[in-house]
Amino acid sequence: MTSIVADIGGTNARFAIAKPVAESYRLEALEVVDCKRFDCFDAALRYWLEGLAQPRPEKACIAAAGPLERTPSGSSVYMTNLGWRIDAGELAKAFSFTHLELINDFAALAQSLPRLSCTDYSVLRDVPRVPGAPMAVLGPGTGLGVAGLAEADGRYHVLAGEGGHANLTVSTQRELQLLQILMQKRTPVFNEWVLSGSGLVNLYRAVCVLNGQTPEYLTPPDVSARGLEGSDPLCRETLLDFLNFLGSAAGDTALYLGARGGVFLGGGILPRIAQLLPESAFEHRFLSKGRVAKWMEAVPVYALNTGYQALIGAAVQLEG
Repeated sequence: MTSIVADIGGTNARFAIAKPVAESYRLEALEVVDCKRFDCFDAALRYWLEGLAQPRPEKACIAAAGPLERTPSGSSVYMTNLGWRIDAGELAKAFSFTHLELINDFAALAQSLPRLSCTDYSVLRDVPRVPGAPMAVLGPGTGLGVAGLAEADGRYHVLAGEGGHANLTVSTQRELQLLQILMQKRTPVFNEWVLSGSGLVNLYRAVCVLNGQTPEYLTPPDVSARGLEGSDPLCRETLLDFLNFLGSAAGDTALYLGARGGVFLGGGILPRIAQLLPESAFEHRFLSKGRVAKWMEAVPVYALNTGYQALIGAAVQLEG
């Protein structure tokens, strides 16, 4: 089924036409736009549609960052990072779609997992997947998305949640000290307060305080760039702490969902700093789960390559 698919994050909106090919989809008319250019989602969608050079499909699936609410006409989502509200019923009427679905962006990402090829990810923990076992995906970007995928009765079922707002886990004395510093600004400290773009800056400031230094006014790309090139030791510490916290959160997600089918790490931040994974304690944090540490050793971990997997998942949503 040829359809319009969109993936709306807190920073960028991705639009495409998905056409079935083999066991997956080919994405055409793909465009990424800056959400800040538009005051509402309707304006961003209209901008993309006006530039189409091919017939417009009448069915669409929109994947958006945020928890969905049921409405009389379908569902809606309020995107706190943008101040946008997207209502499926209103959108279908305004753009004359015969069928439109609205889903969580990480639910879409989860649905894409069975359709991915080995070129879509790199292997971080190379152990065999358990056939039929649940899979999990999480990733820090503008926020922290978390979702699961379980197989039952010959079909995949998405488990969409808001794990970014679960409380942050600490595993060492250093992390406890960082948490105490972070708590001076927010209580409780939830995962997204550290494991996101703005969270990277929050963590950098806490690392500076821990080292008795005054933080500079840095953006997330500043922290990443300085840390990767080694020009700022505090930024490098921050990136390593970030990966350590991510390891704990990924391990927790694997336990919550029983994800022996694999934990997939997405989001926009990890691909930029993945080269530091061997230097970090990511895997140790992932495995360090007390009496179930042996169980954790059977969980494979993958890093999704930067791409448009959520658009594939949005197209899958329309198959049902």
